Amino acid sequence: MNIKHSVNLIESYLDLDRKPVGVKFFFSKEEFDNFDVPQRDRKVTYCNSVQLASRGKAMKLTKENQACPNGAMALKMRQVPEPMASGKARFSKNIYKDIETSKSISDQMLFLKEEPAGIAVMPLENFEVEPDIVIVVSKPYNIMRLIQGHGYFNGYTNNLRTVGLQAVCQDLTTYPYNTKDINITLLCPGTRLVANWQENEIGIGIPFEKWYEIVEGVKQTTNPFERNKNKEGIKKRLEERGLDASDIKFNWNYDDGSYSGGKIEINK
Repeated sequence: MNIKHSVNLIESYLDLDRKPVGVKFFFSKEEFDNFDVPQRDRKVTYCNSVQLASRGKAMKLTKENQACPNGAMALKMRQVPEPMASGKARFSKNIYKDIETSKSISDQMLFLKEEPAGIAVMPLENFEVEPDIVIVVSKPYNIMRLIQGHGYFNGYTNNLRTVGLQAVCQDLTTYPYNTKDINITLLCPGTRLVANWQENEIGIGIPFEKWYEIVEGVKQTTNPFERNKNKEGIKKRLEERGLDASDIKFNWNYDDGSYSGGKIEINK
């Protein structure tokens, strides 16, 4: 499997409205400069760069491009100020009941440990080298299927963490980067404003080293989990891309015969 083939597969097995996004960190200015994608010529919030990439845009960013202080902090392109680290900043805005709770949020968020020279954010299919993180923002059903694909190889998902803040920069990017594990987010008010995500969208961040197995896991769990109507769409999308659809099995699911109905006798 390669990157382009993996995107073809996942866009066949899932009915995605947005493109999967790849994010790559460069810790060498020379490597950043040599990466053949134009640097954006204006500021942008990191989360909006991901949103733009999900619609087909490709860009490189440095700290000069960062339009959101919290995103810049997560990406180690801005120092965390004392009021944020101590919990005073969020407590002062009545986000948490006390400073201790607010500080615990700052303490548990995992940011980049080293400042990058820059980052590339673009559709995953555009990458010819491996990115660090894959981000998919979609309806909850598709995120469920990606988690099921992860579970096919890895079992129960034990380390999901989110709090409704720094959703794209921390939940979907720096947390998976640091832990080498997947994470989900319900997004947050800030990114929903500046990146204009849809109300029914949530996201998943995937370390690239897990990406291929998750794609394969989604493929392997299609027959037990997908119903006939979805399988028809999957079969059609596979065939349109010239991919093999012979493994799609209709009229069979993991829960066949599991459910019962009918009137019961109530003892009085």
